[in-house]
Amino acid sequence: MSDFEAKQEKNIVGGDQAGRDINKNIYIVPNDGGRRTPMGNLIEKFRYEKKNDIQFKKTIEKLEHYSRRVEGDEIIGLEAKLKAAEYDAFIEFAQKTKELFAKKLAKHQFSESAQQIYAFLLAEMWDRYYRNVYPQIQNGLPQDRICKLVETQVLDPIKELLEENVLELYADEISGMLCFLTGNCHIKWTR
Repeated sequence: MSDFEAKQEKNIVGGDQAGRDINKNIYIVPNDGGRRTPMGNLIEKFRYEKKNDIQFKKTIEKLEHYSRRVEGDEIIGLEAKLKAAEYDAFIEFAQKTKELFAKKLAKHQFSESAQQIYAFLLAEMWDRYYRNVYPQIQNGLPQDRICKLVETQVLDPIKELLEENVLELYADEISGMLCFLTGNCHIKWTR
């Protein structure tokens, strides 16, 4: 036994111990099998457009759909809709957050991928609302429970979908998306 081996036997080690090199390469293995999510693809596209200063001169069809008022709804406007549903306490909040979202949307009007991200989120919000919240409004669930459903079944999942949040959407702007959809008659709060 050499002197070096004897010294190694008497050490008290709380971490690594080696007679020579320790290789501590870190390998990151994607848990999704190497595939990106739809949002991940849009985020990558957004980064590419931003890096290369690519501008887009029109509004994509899906975003245009959510930006237009739906015909046939007899109650017009965000305030009137909330009053009709007896959500008067939310009117000021709804108007402010809708405006915040509209400003954020305008900020990215020349980015095709940003428009696609917004359209994706608005479609997801609309779908989640009509699958999880609106049936409960139809069943007469009290307002406080409706608000909790909106939070847990609509707003929180949208926040999770953002992944890296390259558009820097904050909670108030995400709430504003719901108000934007309400104001354009895509979402109803009454039976």
